[in-house]
Amino acid sequence: MIFLSQINIEMSEDKFMTEQIALKYIEQHDFNFDSITLSNSYLNELEIAFLQHPAIKNAEVYSNQEGVMNINLQQRKVAVRIKTDNADYYLDEQGMRMPLSSEYTPRVLVVTGEVNESHHSSIFSFVEKINKDKFWKSQINQVHFYNKEVIIIPRVGSQKIHFGALTDVNEKLGNLYQFYKQAMPVKGWQTYSDISLAYNNQIVCTKK
Repeated sequence: MIFLSQINIEMSEDKFMTEQIALKYIEQHDFNFDSITLSNSYLNELEIAFLQHPAIKNAEVYSNQEGVMNINLQQRKVAVRIKTDNADYYLDEQGMRMPLSSEYTPRVLVVTGEVNESHHSSIFSFVEKINKDKFWKSQINQVHFYNKEVIIIPRVGSQKIHFGALTDVNEKLGNLYQFYKQAMPVKGWQTYSDISLAYNNQIVCTKK
């Protein structure tokens, strides 16, 4: 029998860990606590086990004076999903690699194509900017790496946005925002098949 008062999971948009998942995780690791075995060594072992869970950032396991166990858990937060022909994983809010979960799939920007670990830093920096901006977070659905070029797939409109390298991000996004604001309402969202931001201070469009 598991002898505890409650499992406290820090509030988060992500749901990689719930009370039910935590209880299942405890059972899978053969932790069976009762009033006799509720010792500091067992508590430490359980804490270490939770810290080894790929979705957990921090864990604290302790008992109070009445011998009742408490578990406090903090989840890692996903920033972006990277999906290639050979791999499928997340980068968390600190830019660290994180495996997928069978329990939960968050809605985050997806990066696909010819991606390797050398791209992680620029991807993470780009996604940080996107996630902090309400407009871009709702507009950018996918980032695709192909032949040393980055192509952005928007949620609205069917065009491909050729970004070039992930450099001068603020300038390129600023130019694209002005284009969306001024040209798209006049030309229409379905007019262009391709929009290129790869050239300095200009936008080059290709009509369908």
